[in-house]
Amino acid sequence: MFQQTHSNTSTFSPAGWLDNAVSRSTVIPYQGVPYEPEVFLRSTSRLKIAKKYLHKQLLLKAHRQLRLERGHLGHSQRILWIYAKRNFGDATMDMAGRALLKDKGVRIDLLALPSLVPLFNEDDVFGTVYGDPGEVDASRYDAILLSEYNLPSIRLKTRHFAKLPYACLFRYFNGPDRNQTRFSFASINDVFSLGHSADTLSAISKPYLASRATTRESVRALLPARPFIALAAGGVDPDRTYHRWPEFVELLSRYDNAPAAKEIVVLGSDNGEQIAQQLCASAPANVRIRSLTGKLAFLQAREIVAHAALFVGADGGLMHVAHTTRTPSVSLFSHREPPHLRLTEACHSIGLQGSGNVDTIAPAQIVGAVLRHLSIHEPAATPTAA
Repeated sequence: MFQQTHSNTSTFSPAGWLDNAVSRSTVIPYQGVPYEPEVFLRSTSRLKIAKKYLHKQLLLKAHRQLRLERGHLGHSQRILWIYAKRNFGDATMDMAGRALLKDKGVRIDLLALPSLVPLFNEDDVFGTVYGDPGEVDASRYDAILLSEYNLPSIRLKTRHFAKLPYACLFRYFNGPDRNQTRFSFASINDVFSLGHSADTLSAISKPYLASRATTRESVRALLPARPFIALAAGGVDPDRTYHRWPEFVELLSRYDNAPAAKEIVVLGSDNGEQIAQQLCASAPANVRIRSLTGKLAFLQAREIVAHAALFVGADGGLMHVAHTTRTPSVSLFSHREPPHLRLTEACHSIGLQGSGNVDTIAPAQIVGAVLRHLSIHEPAATPTAA
């Protein structure tokens, strides 16, 4: 449980204040949430951490917000969740814990950036999803839920909802790499007093999304008639963009006892079209590859993955969306993204990490992981002659 650290004593110690500021910025107050504070503290000065902490506290204090902070929210309150980051993968993980609120009778809406509205607009936990604070009637709500004390969130709270009490999930925590999904589940469990144990949360935590029947129906005609692998191509970050998919497909095509490997659907945004074209052009004769890159919304791509035998892709928004389904996966990470901080047990994913960018992961290594997921023992498999 989170413990408030405001002191009631009038004695002020600069060293004590610095220790408190650093602790509140770098320590996760829940058991079972993997994170790496030591790595962050080795590369970042304590003074820099404290300055960021002080800036946020002063902003909240100047706008008379500190007195409105609450440690817990009630299930009967009408709540507006403010999320002010734009990355799709971060959003999927940071808000994953709301899955604990499903069927709890909690009335909760979301205010996010406009680009995120399509990702959550079909949600079965959030009621209304707003992309513009001007659309929100503050009088409809009893309390605000902030994901964290970042400057955009503080601005939204103080400009549009200054009089409402609020709780904050991650509070001043900032900097150390952490498992955002597990952190989200732990903090939702605390703020809403749900009472789950750390072991229970560890077992059930995973990214969460939902879609409506119309979205599910919209991709039905695109689904292959036989088992298939969904493959994510492209990416925004060069270090997280895998370019060796043709080698992977060629190696995988040699295993005739892996039927799902003979049908591949390529997913991704416009930046994956070139790689998808290369895959289609170089496809082995016994493999059918179909590209849907640039043709689907995220929730439609999610429905394709939900029907796949396996998802294979590099760290990115589509990978996190894939982990909201029951489909097992093989997930690729660069040397800078530890798999245990991106995956959870419930993701059912084999995480592979390169020695540099994701291209340093050998195609044969990915094939081995795919065969394990498909319950095909690689040494006993009989590859087709090249």
